Amino acid sequence: MEWLLELFRTESVAGAVFVLAAAAAMGLLLGSIRLRGIDLGIVGVLVAGLLLGHLGVRAHPVVLEFARDLGLVLFVYAIGVQTGPGFVDSLRRQGLRLNATAVGIVLLGVGLAVAISVHTGIEVPTAVGMLSGATTNTPSLGAAQTALRDLPSYTHAIGQLPALGYAVAYPFGIIGVILVMVLARPLFSGTSLARADNLSSVVTRSDPPAETSEPSPGSEAAAPGNGDSLQILPLFLGIALGVVLGSIPLPIRGLPAPLRLGLAGGPLIVAVVLSSRGQLGPLCWRMPAAANALLREVGIVLFLACVGLMAGGRFVSTLTEGDGLRWMAWATIITFVPMMLAALYARIALKLDYASTCGVLAGSMTDPAALAFATTSTRSEATIITYATVYPLTMVLRLLSTQIFVLVLMR
Repeated sequence: MEWLLELFRTESVAGAVFVLAAAAAMGLLLGSIRLRGIDLGIVGVLVAGLLLGHLGVRAHPVVLEFARDLGLVLFVYAIGVQTGPGFVDSLRRQGLRLNATAVGIVLLGVGLAVAISVHTGIEVPTAVGMLSGATTNTPSLGAAQTALRDLPSYTHAIGQLPALGYAVAYPFGIIGVILVMVLARPLFSGTSLARADNLSSVVTRSDPPAETSEPSPGSEAAAPGNGDSLQILPLFLGIALGVVLGSIPLPIRGLPAPLRLGLAGGPLIVAVVLSSRGQLGPLCWRMPAAANALLREVGIVLFLACVGLMAGGRFVSTLTEGDGLRWMAWATIITFVPMMLAALYARIALKLDYASTCGVLAGSMTDPAALAFATTSTRSEATIITYATVYPLTMVLRLLSTQIFVLVLMR
């Protein structure tokens, strides 16, 4: 059995793959356990990674960084393909005021995180990780880590801080969004879901389908052995274009490093644009629903497993001996305050119904768990429509805002 133990002891590529797969499998099993109707879901992968990291399980850092970034790319690209087809039309119909509300949530959260960092002395890398965790936006963590690596003052120790802040803040970030929805529901007791259901039925009939399992005409006519290639080709071509777009430096005067859309923003935008077109020549840019869900889940599992493994070595000591509990308290404010204010604004100023408001709240936090809770609670398609309407812009803003956070405060 000595050869098996070597997988844990050495930082080989095989060992890293084994550890990563073990963390993912353990996390998925952990996340599937239901206690009184509640389960951890995908958060179980992060917990498993943190546990293994705390126990001293090691993996080759280069392999982990590659797997983390690859998972991030797969996740955001699948999200872009999913939301792209109906995005333009839904934005034209009802999206301006909904996106304005979501933008307010993003900016208020960033403002709170900046104020907390400045006035409490919490280091900027930690604060930006807290912001990403409190807003349950995993890709923004990757964007912040990329921005940090571009700074001359970057060290490995600094690079670990965002993941620690994220891991501490993330659990209440998930719970907090759902808690706001529960607390806000009495505010909408006088509204009806009928208007939201009518709106969603109109949008559903007129919007192009979000996903398609039909192969493109070109792939159907392709020679044997080439059809499958033409169906898979758009995925890799789209990711390649997204990486190129995300790598374009956007120099801004006064910042120590250029701004980039990064490995999250570039693939997301390319996926939204291409999937909204549907098909170009023989290439179909949309995916079957099952394929999209698989790609999305594989991506987020890879990312969270790597984040947990990389942060696990310091996580427990940060909570028990360091400032982890204080970070958690501040992160709770970042989660709760913008969401509750947005719910009040949606009810009083925008006169939105409860279903649409829940969609805006979940979309502004890019939180699938909150979306699942809201759709079950409201039983209205308006929740999904509003979620998809604000999701793409919110994701781009969160990616850019964490980079600006880092580059401005660490000049």
